[in-house]
Amino acid sequence: MENQIEIYDCTLREGEQAEGARFNLNSRIRLCEELDNFGVDYIELGWPIASQEIFDSFKPALENVKKAKIVAFGSTSIRNNPDEDENLNSIVNVKVRYACIFGKSSMIHVKKQLGLTEEENLDKIFNSIKFLRKRGIAVFYDAEHYFDAFKENKEYSIRTLIKALEAGAERIILCDTNGGILPYEAGKIVKETKELLNKQGFDAKLGVHFHNDCGLALANTLACLPYINQVQGTINGIGERIGNLNFSEFLPVYVNKIGRGLKIDLRNLKKLNENAFRFAGLNVPERRAFVGDLAFAHKGGVHIDATNKGASYEHANPEDFGNKRTILLNTLGGRSSIVHIAEQFGYNLDKNNPDTKERIRRLFEELRRHEINGYRLGAIKAEQFLLIEKYFGENNLDFKIKEWNINSEFKNSVEKSSFYVSCSLNNEIIEEETSVEGGPVDAAFKTLKKILMRKYPEIEKLNIMDFHVSIALQHGEESAVRTKIDFLDTKNKRFSVSPNTKKDEVFADGEEFSTIGVDRNIIGSAVEALAKGFRYYLIRNKL
Repeated sequence: MENQIEIYDCTLREGEQAEGARFNLNSRIRLCEELDNFGVDYIELGWPIASQEIFDSFKPALENVKKAKIVAFGSTSIRNNPDEDENLNSIVNVKVRYACIFGKSSMIHVKKQLGLTEEENLDKIFNSIKFLRKRGIAVFYDAEHYFDAFKENKEYSIRTLIKALEAGAERIILCDTNGGILPYEAGKIVKETKELLNKQGFDAKLGVHFHNDCGLALANTLACLPYINQVQGTINGIGERIGNLNFSEFLPVYVNKIGRGLKIDLRNLKKLNENAFRFAGLNVPERRAFVGDLAFAHKGGVHIDATNKGASYEHANPEDFGNKRTILLNTLGGRSSIVHIAEQFGYNLDKNNPDTKERIRRLFEELRRHEINGYRLGAIKAEQFLLIEKYFGENNLDFKIKEWNINSEFKNSVEKSSFYVSCSLNNEIIEEETSVEGGPVDAAFKTLKKILMRKYPEIEKLNIMDFHVSIALQHGEESAVRTKIDFLDTKNKRFSVSPNTKKDEVFADGEEFSTIGVDRNIIGSAVEALAKGFRYYLIRNKL
């Protein structure tokens, strides 16, 4: 019988080592709360000595987290005397009950990186763990480079684990720090390690920590399941280099595919996965197994037709992971795709009706132009709605931008922008100009919002969450630019604020949607996306 698995999340430490990732104090606490509510067993908050901000995050995390156990990370002592070691003392000073410290298993690292003898390294492992245990802290020992070390010198790598166990380590975590081990090797090494420790009289509880440099972290973890009690990873797979075991892949496989039980609700997985990216300041990728926007997306006409008739092209139910099926709006899907997409917005179309056929034909003509120009609208719900509404809706909203002008400057370390616009709103021509201390997209958004709020005051609750600029069509300096703007409707907002929260660290929950603009002018692409975002909001909310 396989062991009961503990889920140990290290996104706030390993994840922050990913290129571009950065957690602030408030986002650390938010992610802790969400991981706790989700049901992970352990949350590794970080290395207290690394920064004052990480050190300061332990107190609110320990106060706010209700079920999960907060873990401080560190290394074996840097100084010869653990009592004088700032690294170990920082773990004691944040007042945690659990710590995870790493030490060297590989003689190459012992000699070349630490400059120690074999015995000196063993003493360092023993004394460091003993130091923490005497202060009432449960210790997990991360055996760094263990799999490589086992292949290099099996006897010595086992001795390092025995020293950790003799000092009182409660878990031994076997780490594939370079991310290069193969599944058949991983399972064999963990099995043999457990057997060798048993022969020495230790009934050790093992865990694994796999990096994903070869794309095998999930396969390696699955190969080790019969022999381990703990799995370490990050909730969205981010980490140094390629990253770590992705819990958003492992947990669905473990629970949904293998059929093992955990006290988690996978229906919250997609939201947690995406928030972890956002809290780290990273874009959310569309292509992610189980939880990505394209994980259950269908484009081909045969696939769409079969799915509509109940013959699935999906390996699991998307709702089980908080996801949903997406029919991509494209010219390959045929009339059935348009009918199915329209149903999601309350339109009941007869694809054999001559008038419907003609409208779909014209819709496809416009969509084909968008495809040629690089809009890439397929999975974006707001864009789907706007096209369906244009050809099958009865909304009379007249909102068009006729002309605009932008001025932006950076002077004396201050950026200032002003935006002038002339637009039509329900047959009335309106001109407006707004100046802001900020960028041109901010100025354009606030100008358009000011115009629309005169007639639709509810639009005050619409905010920009993020925007992304990429190349739509590559043609050197004349390339067309694609701007995707992510909006947040905070009419049912919930703010999360800590005593140290700054204005730009407030997170709000609400309905999110996105729109696209394409233009050779980067501001023009943003203005188009903004106008479509406002139009979508007004029509969908029947304002």
